[in-house]
Amino acid sequence: CRCINEEGYNPKYLSKYPLTVDGNKITGICTKEDLAKHLQTPDVLLILALPCQKTVDWICDHRSIIPPNVLICSTAKGLYLKTKQLIGHAILDALDRAEQPLTFLSGPGFAEEIVKGHPTSVVVASDQLFLAVRVQRIMSNMRNFRVYTSQDPIGVQLGGALKNPLAVGAGMLTGMGFGINTLSGSVTRASRELCDLCIAMGGDPQTINGLSGIGDLVLTCFSDKSRNQRCGQRLIKGERIEDIQKDYTVEGVATADVAMVYAEMCGLELPLFSVVHALIHKTIDADKAVEMMMGRSLKPETDRGSHHAVGLV
Repeated sequence: CRCINEEGYNPKYLSKYPLTVDGNKITGICTKEDLAKHLQTPDVLLILALPCQKTVDWICDHRSIIPPNVLICSTAKGLYLKTKQLIGHAILDALDRAEQPLTFLSGPGFAEEIVKGHPTSVVVASDQLFLAVRVQRIMSNMRNFRVYTSQDPIGVQLGGALKNPLAVGAGMLTGMGFGINTLSGSVTRASRELCDLCIAMGGDPQTINGLSGIGDLVLTCFSDKSRNQRCGQRLIKGERIEDIQKDYTVEGVATADVAMVYAEMCGLELPLFSVVHALIHKTIDADKAVEMMMGRSLKPETDRGSHHAVGLV
């Protein structure tokens, strides 16, 4: 934080890029007391840009200074493993409040490309549209960062979270030496499983066709900038997940466990999620995974009578 305040850059992350807004150096908040003071500012926006599994602990440590009327925007793309919850439900439980103005930002946005100024589009969701619009107006700069709004926080949270284990699977396919045919087919079918689980959990299937669904899925599955994709490549080559997670956060590992709990709860057959989960936990090997996917009973691509559209399928 001292380096951010005095030098204008973060020495730990993306250190070669200056932290400025319209050419002006930003100021970091160094202490809990500083944060408490800033949270009393009218119309302040609290952005929780933390890994999913660390968000709840941070909230518990700071809830006494977070006013009940402060708008929170969570950027975490994951499901909370300890309680098997969507991160929004876990945040409210950690705050010990039935209500808090809460929004969720998701979509295809690698941090390095954003700080480089590459045009990027994301989505922010809230049950109450005016809250999403507030975040949209604060964060969109009309030059290279565009925010769309949604009233489907369940779908946006699920899309952002569940693409992570699917990206681990995509990395595994790359690590096995397979090409774009295999990866494209896997991502297409993954979008179907993502949509089925979204519907079962109460989300809007059209959300999966958007930025937090297909957009984020394509980004993370086809780029080795994705930590989840790189994790998959390393796992399939024999590295232990414990060693990989010492290098960087991999949301897809914890999320794969929760996704399987949700699938069981909803009575869904999700072959790709199941195979990725088994590979992560090394209960099957790569050859068995391919056999399980390609040897399944033959069926139509889409269910007859289905009323929901699925992107890329």
